Amino acid sequence: MANDYQNSLARLNQLADNPTSASFTSLDNVHPQTRTTQRRQDNRPQWQQIQWVSILIAVLSQLAIWWIYPAIYSKNLAGGQWQHNPLLMTYSIILALAIFLTFNRGFSRWLNFGVILIPMVFLYFLYQQVTMQQIILLALLPLALLLINLKWLNLQNILGLVLYSGIATLALPVVIFYQQNTFLTAPFIWSLLPLLFSYLFYMSSIFVTTGRDKRATSLAFGIILLLDVLTLPWNPWTLLAIIIIVFTWMVLINLNLKAKYRMGVFSLLQAITVLVIFLQQK
Repeated sequence: MANDYQNSLARLNQLADNPTSASFTSLDNVHPQTRTTQRRQDNRPQWQQIQWVSILIAVLSQLAIWWIYPAIYSKNLAGGQWQHNPLLMTYSIILALAIFLTFNRGFSRWLNFGVILIPMVFLYFLYQQVTMQQIILLALLPLALLLINLKWLNLQNILGLVLYSGIATLALPVVIFYQQNTFLTAPFIWSLLPLLFSYLFYMSSIFVTTGRDKRATSLAFGIILLLDVLTLPWNPWTLLAIIIIVFTWMVLINLNLKAKYRMGVFSLLQAITVLVIFLQQK
């Protein structure tokens, strides 16, 4: 009797264990597939992970900021003939691309140094076509990017923001203006102040990323930029610039726009704001 009871109990335990083992088997069959799918998604080729639309928007916006205003300012000046320099345009495209890749990927990555090196090497081809003073100006921006990416210099903050904004405001616009007019004027340099304010505001969340500091920094520079816009004649374009500035601070900065979208969106909004300001200057 005892043996029969033990045999029956063993059979019952075996039947009870089969569904459990089957469920474990099914789970083992499902989870590896899920993990494999996730692994495939994470290991996509690098070219598939690049935000091509953001790159295009950011580069075109940066080129518009650098190239359009010198042409606007120069239209009433009796300067020299326009000096066609496709190498300078090529350099500005490479530099705009380097800025996007550096800021969009995050600071202090080893790949950033390779990206920054490209425009610096390209200066060799410009050396025969521009003056030494212009070469120095053109070299300042990639040099600033290099310094900002050196973590031990601690420039990934408001100090780095001011450094980048100041050099980005002066370097390319001044060289482009000189190429067009063969001279440089102090009023033109002073007229670049709105461009400086726009860099300080729209790039603030790239350099200052923590909550309260980010909001305070962007608010301070946003107020300065807004005051500059309020000096313009009142029209739909001025109203558009005001709306963009307020929307950028209240929504995009306060609600923490995703890092992969920041450079594309902020570059586009900066270009619109800057062109609204510059196109109304007489």
